[in-house]
Amino acid sequence: MREKVTTSNYPSKNLKCETYHENGVFVTKNYYDDKRGFVKELINLKDGIKEIKHFTPNGILSKLEYYLQDKRHGVETKYFIPKANKSIKSTKTYDDGKLHGESITYNENSQIIKQEVYGLGKLILKYLRTNSDNNDITNIQIVDKENVINLPQIESEKLQHNMKENPHWFI
Repeated sequence: MREKVTTSNYPSKNLKCETYHENGVFVTKNYYDDKRGFVKELINLKDGIKEIKHFTPNGILSKLEYYLQDKRHGVETKYFIPKANKSIKSTKTYDDGKLHGESITYNENSQIIKQEVYGLGKLILKYLRTNSDNNDITNIQIVDKENVINLPQIESEKLQHNMKENPHWFI
């Protein structure tokens, strides 16, 4: 059951926004040109964490993100739009509104095309691959040596392991 629908019109007259609660979930619909073409956001608040699911006009999940105290927090996942099977396009890890952890971009065959690691919003590591047909790491580039100490613990442990086990990867 819908509770209190609020509709906002914008000066362009091509965009309208409708918000309401439905079964405990806050729903936002952004209409472009007419009521048949809308982008829907479902916002669920639980234990102080806001989960936002973004859907295309065709109802396909396009992005999932989380907020804590109005700052991005946790893993943001983007999906390839034409595929209804939730094929992942990219993932980014946030903490306190800043990139903090792995950021990975995939191609449509689920192969990694870009992998970076951030610490407190700064790019620190790049994992490089020479062959796009597999996900084997060939090199690791430390982009910001001064901020390696700001890596998330799991990424710091992975870096230490790779330095010990695969020293030939580092450029």
